[in-house]
Parts: sequence; structure tokens; C-alpha cells
Amino acid sequence: MKPRDFAILVLVCFFWGGNFVVSAWALGNNPVPPFMLATARAFLVLICLAPDLLWPLPKSFGLLILICALIGPVHLGFLYTGLQTASATSSSIVAQLFIPISTVLSVVFLRERVGWVRGLAIFGAFAGVIIMILEPSSFQVELGLIYTLLAYVSLAAASILMKKVGEVPWQQFVVWMAVTVFCSSAVTSAIFETGHVTVWRESKWPLLITAGFAAIGVSIIAHGQYFNLLKRYDVSQVVPLTLLTPVFATVLGVLILGEAILTRYWIGAALILPCVYIIAARSERCTERL
Repeated sequence: MKPRDFAILVLVCFFWGGNFVVSAWALGNNPVPPFMLATARAFLVLICLAPDLLWPLPKSFGLLILICALIGPVHLGFLYTGLQTASATSSSIVAQLFIPISTVLSVVFLRERVGWVRGLAIFGAFAGVIIMILEPSSFQVELGLIYTLLAYVSLAAASILMKKVGEVPWQQFVVWMAVTVFCSSAVTSAIFETGHVTVWRESKWPLLITAGFAAIGVSIIAHGQYFNLLKRYDVSQVVPLTLLTPVFATVLGVLILGEAILTRYWIGAALILPCVYIIAARSERCTERL
């Protein structure tokens, strides 16, 4: 990988990791409702990207909307709800389960084969998450991390469906995702969340800063550059390097939010991150053999 492209990928991971921290700051330290934040993020995306990206409609439009719903309102709903109580550090590590979950779903629904090495890695990754979310002193689970896990189950399910939707430009994909998020989250926020005027008056800047960072830094810049890198390089070169995301989230979480890294987080990360790397690397190797 060229140094310039490597620097771009590092920047992408910085935006992704920073998003956990900024979102945890807005949702956990300020009275910002999760669906109100999702609505503001989607609104800013729609403003930034040209409306003509909505047209022409792709052939599998119904399937595209389903995928956008899973990646947009379902994923963000669970993630933002989880970040109200879970730390940015632990959430970013649990988020790496996206790869093993996607692998398991591909075996179930796409009949892909998994060798014993990837099988052990999947088992190790899930074992790491169990260690992270289980509070040993009370034998209770950390609910915020459960929501984070569900967020990435939704994202993994969408990634499986994306194999059937055909070629869709990433800009058009991001726009339609923003449409589904805005419509669903606005309604959900209006029905189930209260005090919108108070939130705007007292926490306007945390809401706007977080929504702006997520919309421009993540949805437009990070996602766009990531898709471009995947076009130029093999998946095995790109995906394993995204493990820098929890590194940035951890460093920023400690420096900015003063988060404490519990012992069970260290143990879980020591299991999850190497296992995810193995799964990502061997997934591409198996694809090349086929």
C-alpha cells in the first residue's frame, strides 16, 4: 500500500474511533436523546450531498431500502442507545465483532465454508465479548455493550444482503441511508423522546458537534475513502488495518473522557482483536483460492 493511501486509511480509522468518543460524550455526558442525534446526523448528510444522487433508482430498490434500514436506523438506534452507558473504548472493541458475525452469517445464508482456524478465531472473538460484557462481581451483563453488539449484528446482516443488491455508488447508498434514518428516527424521536426544546436550548452544541462530526467526518469522508481504498487494494490489505479504530477510540476515550480501562476489557481485547485479524486475513485468502 502506498504511503499516501496508508495515511488515508489511518485517518479513516481516526474518524471511526473518534466517532465512538464524540458520541459517548454527547449521549453519556449530556442529555442528548439518541434518536434526536441520529435525526440531526441524517439531516446534515442530506444537506451536504446533492439531492440528484437519489436518482436514478437502482433496480433492487426495495432491497436497498432494507439494507439502508439495517445500517441506518436499526444500527444507529442500538449503537447510540448503547453509548449512553457503555464506554467508547469497550464499544469500539465490541464493534470489531462485525467481521466474525458477518462470517457466521455468510456460512448460514450464503453456504460459505469456514475452516478450523477461522472457526477457532470466531469462538475466541465471541469468548472475548462475553468476558467484556459480564460483570464478574455481580454476574450481570453490561447492557450498553449488549446494545452495541446488536448494532453490529444488524450491520453484519446488511453486509450479507449487500451481496445481492448489485453495484450501487457509495454516494447514492449514503444518501438513501440518510433518508431512511431521517424519516424513521424523526418519528421515533417525536413519539418516544421528550424535551426536544430543552435539549436544543441546553445541549445544542454537543448535539451539533457530534452530528456534524458523524455526518461529515464519518458518513461522507471516512466511508467514502474506505470504499475507494477497497477498489484499489485487496480486502486482506485494508480490513485488518481497520483494527486501528479501537486503538484511536481507546486513546481518545482515556485522554478526552477520562475513561477507565477495566481488566476485563484488556482480556477481551486480547482475544477479540487477534481473532478478528485472523478471520479477516484468512477470509480473503479463501476467496483467492476459490
